[in-house]
Amino acid sequence: MLIVILGGLSARAQVLVGATPFGPVFSGLQPEVADTALLLLARARRVGLSTFVQTTGARGYLRLGPRQQLRYRMGTDMIYDSRGTPPFVREDYGADVAHVFTLDAANHWQLGQQLHYDQSRANATRSGLWLARLGYQRRLRPGHPADSLSQMRLTVLGGLATDRRNGRDDAGVAYGFDAAAIYFANGPAAPPLVLRVLGTRAALGPRTMQRLVAEAVGEQAFLPNAPLTVQGRLGYRSNRAEDYLLGSVQRIQSDTVLAQAGASYRINAFTTLRSDNSALLPTRAFRYRRQAEAADTLQDVGYRQRELDTRQELRYARPQLQATVVFNFRERTRAYYLDNSRNLSVARLATALVREQVKDITEQTTLWQSTITWLPTPRHALALLGSAQLLRVDAPSKDNQQTRDEAQHLARLTWTGRWAGAFRTTLGVAGEYRQTVFIRAGLSAENYADRLLHWEPGFTWAPGKLSIRSYYHLWVSYQVRDRASEQARNRASRVLEQTQSISYQLRPRLLLLADYVRRENRVGQLNWAQFRESPLDTSVTHDFTLGARQSWAGPQGSTSVRLGYRLLEQRNYGRAALLLDDLTGPATTLIFLHNITRQHGPEVAVERRATAGFNIAASVWLQWLRTFSTFTPGTGTFIGSSYTALDLGRETSRVLPYFELSAEWRVGRR
Repeated sequence: MLIVILGGLSARAQVLVGATPFGPVFSGLQPEVADTALLLLARARRVGLSTFVQTTGARGYLRLGPRQQLRYRMGTDMIYDSRGTPPFVREDYGADVAHVFTLDAANHWQLGQQLHYDQSRANATRSGLWLARLGYQRRLRPGHPADSLSQMRLTVLGGLATDRRNGRDDAGVAYGFDAAAIYFANGPAAPPLVLRVLGTRAALGPRTMQRLVAEAVGEQAFLPNAPLTVQGRLGYRSNRAEDYLLGSVQRIQSDTVLAQAGASYRINAFTTLRSDNSALLPTRAFRYRRQAEAADTLQDVGYRQRELDTRQELRYARPQLQATVVFNFRERTRAYYLDNSRNLSVARLATALVREQVKDITEQTTLWQSTITWLPTPRHALALLGSAQLLRVDAPSKDNQQTRDEAQHLARLTWTGRWAGAFRTTLGVAGEYRQTVFIRAGLSAENYADRLLHWEPGFTWAPGKLSIRSYYHLWVSYQVRDRASEQARNRASRVLEQTQSISYQLRPRLLLLADYVRRENRVGQLNWAQFRESPLDTSVTHDFTLGARQSWAGPQGSTSVRLGYRLLEQRNYGRAALLLDDLTGPATTLIFLHNITRQHGPEVAVERRATAGFNIAASVWLQWLRTFSTFTPGTGTFIGSSYTALDLGRETSRVLPYFELSAEWRVGRR
């Protein structure tokens, strides 16, 4: 795969074209005052009982003389699961090296080369690339002393590429060009006009990789004092990727045309009108070339898509009152087509086309949103948010049952107050109504209305050394099916989240911490006519942390050590059936089952931040993991999950160290 990167002209007007899987490699020459630098990165952590994540990286540059630079980047990205076969879920390696030599003292001509290597051992793929590079750049306004940023760059590239996948080794030539210009017509403080064209191609045996990007972006202010500003963007992108599939070469051709126009008009000192409109026309085609006569002939297929998006915003801002009204409309239409690559008869082609056109779809989203924020006093604020959204999905084919309407209405009121003694309170109240209606009969049983209520109180109190933060969020949902025959599927759910955090500055560099997070989720069967519910499932999670953090600071950096204890407990409550051994009585009986998972143990964390050199952050949670079940007998029978007494008596216990490590080492001056 051909990868090219066009470097930046300045920190503000940087233009990047292309990137490797590990990020940009070549982004322009370093300033002459820069010295040799190397940055080493390493991160590792445990994310599950048997899953580990590890990444490493090294990047830097070398000044080989007043006109030469060598830039490089390499790294690994791995996910390891000890229970898997093979154990590596992902095992990726990558490296890039770019060498650039300036041919003249004016820095107009540059000669360079780039090496790229990418390997995924889990997917058995490997690619390599060598590119020679000849570039020319110059200022567009050399006679303008205030404009040193407007520039033009031209680059031609050529080299060799290799690619291994599906047991095949492919190699071939790679070449391309890159042209970009940036023009500051209205000074360095105003957005510039940017033009960019990039084309790359790599011929890898029977496969071809190709890319073309063309884009123009600009903004211009009109009228005195610039009350009207117009922005625009035009772009075209084409990608051709080929791979092996079932004895054929599959070609995925993607082409996209983009047009965007926007404007901002300042009506007066307090009111601004903004408009943003765009049209996106992507197409994608899947085409196949047989590699052997025995290979099956696959059907060429593709789709054409149209995306229209418009956003109109009216904003009013004064010291005590801010208001915004937004209208947003988005439409996406996709239509599939077939090419008769299998030489089908007219009747069979029509049948195949109908089968593909089942996926044709049109989506329209209309959104109205308004916000009002009122500050009656400098210490209090009242905010009101209202929104209404309608999603209409239309599938022309009668075999597609996804034709539906989804409506959503939301109103939220939030009050924030600041009081004496560093005391601050917040209170949020919201109501939401959602309705989904499937138009065709096939899915009409899924029609429902959902009513949601939100209650969000909280406070923060920070009197001197003590700090207390407490937040709650309670939301209740009542989901009611439309059909009378589906009322047994009505559900009521309640979710309560609460966060408590206390800290105390015992000494200038010693901080005591205590945090508690609780989440409770209750789901029940709802009788909407009588407004009654029967509990079905309840889950409760407790997360408690207690500790202290000691820090030290000096001229070379800062260090902190945190010691503590953490308890994480998850409880699931539900109904189940207990299998009985009584041959003369019932086979099962109802029980109320509690599944408990408890993780607890000490925590240690160390962090070192240096002004230059080596930084490290490491933490270990040595946890004792225990899972067990308890139950309470009920009356009657239950149809559902069933267990024996032996199953419910089983218990697991393990000791697991959960760790996280992040290290950075900067060698040389920045």
